[in-house]
Order: sequence, then structure tokens, then C-alpha cells
Amino acid sequence: MVLYSSCQNDQNKTKKEDTSAENIEQVTKPKALIVEIDLESSIPEDFKLMSINTFLNNGQFMDIYITQKINANETAKTIRFEMPENITPDNFVGISFGTKSIKEVKINNINLSFGDLNYNIQSEAVLDYFRTNKYMDYDETLNVFKTKQVEGKHNPILMLRQLYIDKIQEVK
Repeated sequence: MVLYSSCQNDQNKTKKEDTSAENIEQVTKPKALIVEIDLESSIPEDFKLMSINTFLNNGQFMDIYITQKINANETAKTIRFEMPENITPDNFVGISFGTKSIKEVKINNINLSFGDLNYNIQSEAVLDYFRTNKYMDYDETLNVFKTKQVEGKHNPILMLRQLYIDKIQEVK
């Protein structure tokens, strides 16, 4: 009976050691702005993620543009933008719908993350997180962005609201 009891204690010690080893190994998410957009576009064109006047670690500022192409045979696609790690947008984050053609774009979902911060934005809530510029209108009944020319120019951009840029800045 003594032998049985001592074996039980050895098993419990092994379990405790295993759980403490699991606690030490924690996964830290990289601090990189990742934007995934599930969209449908009436005309295929290059989409860009822009971070303008972004402060870099070396004390300089830079405009960052990341381009994702939608091929001629695609009308629906999930595109992923990933900024370099540890570069935090300060002032302006925008998604350009392309300048070549007037089009309709339906955003089904946007997943925006930075480190532990994560927003899963559904189609009907896009304007709660983003605002449009004068080169596009939003059709609330269809949840579709319609781009347009103004004074001969066409530069539709969906801009992240400052509140969410500030929340990204707060992630440590």
C-alpha cells in the first residue's frame, strides 16, 4: 500500500511540471498591421493599403504603399495587406480602390489586426470604422461603394477613422 501511494505522488509531480512548462511558453503576436478584405469589385483593379507620414524607428517619416492586384478574371477576392513588423501607423491609413476605372465595390468583411488588437468588421459596419473621401458614395441598401470622378479626377479612398489609429498606437 505504501508503494501505491508513492507512485501516485510521482504522477502528480509529473503533471505539475508539465503544466508549468506550458505556462512559460506564451505566444506573442507580432506587432504588424494586417488588413484582410473580402470584397467584390465590378472592375478588377489594383487595391492599395496606404500609411502616410508614418514615423519610423530611426526618427524619419515615410509613406508606405502596399499593392494587391485583382486579376482580370476575378470579381471576388480576399486580399491581405501586411505592413512591416513594428511599424505603427500614426496619422493616416487608407485603402485605395484604384484610380483607373469607375467601379462598384462591395466589402463583405474586413479583418483589421495589430498585435492583440483585432476588429472583425462586417459589411454593414464598415462606415463605423472607415470614412470615405469625395470620390465615392455609399449605397446603404446594397452595402456597395460607388466610385466617381470629381472635377476630372478619380481617387477613391476608404480611410480608417482616427479613433482606431489611436487604438493601434496604444498597443504596447
